[in-house]
This record gives sequence, structure tokens and C-alpha cells, in this order.
Amino acid sequence: MTVYEALEAVVKESNSPYAKNYAQAALTKGGASDCLIVQDDKSGTMLTSHRPTGRPMAGEELRVQILYMLVHLRYWRGERAKGVRKVLKEAAKE
Repeated sequence: MTVYEALEAVVKESNSPYAKNYAQAALTKGGASDCLIVQDDKSGTMLTSHRPTGRPMAGEELRVQILYMLVHLRYWRGERAKGVRKVLKEAAKE
């Protein structure tokens, strides 16, 4: 299984909406240089929203996205989930 197959599995099969969003972004928002930066009214936190580029993320951008995903995939169970997490953990180490 490739990293991109693992990302597609997360989008289609994961029970975590957060992991699905991170995986979808990794598949479609690679190399996004223009983004919308807004400040949350309640918390004052600065938020960024990248526009889809149609390209997958690569390099450090992808590694960081995978780390976010792995946090939210802790409770996804089954053999498929184990295989996907294994592939993503290996990709995050590189």
C-alpha cells in the first residue's frame, strides 16, 4: 500500500471526521501558496484556509499532515486500520 492509497482509505473508511479532513487536504491541497487567514472571534486564534490545488501534498508538508491524522486515527479499529496506520507512521518517519 502506498501513502496515497492509505490517505484514500482514511477518507473513505475512517470513523474520524478530523482525520478524513486532514487526509482530503493532503490529497488535494498540496503546494497551496495562497490562503485565507482569519481571526476567530471567540478565541482570537488565527486560522488559515488553503484553497484546493488538485495536487497532493509532498515532503515536509505531507509529513506534518500525516502527524495530525495519526492523532485522530487512534480509535479506528480493524486490520485495515492497522495497515493504514503502519504505512502512515513509516511515511512520517522519512
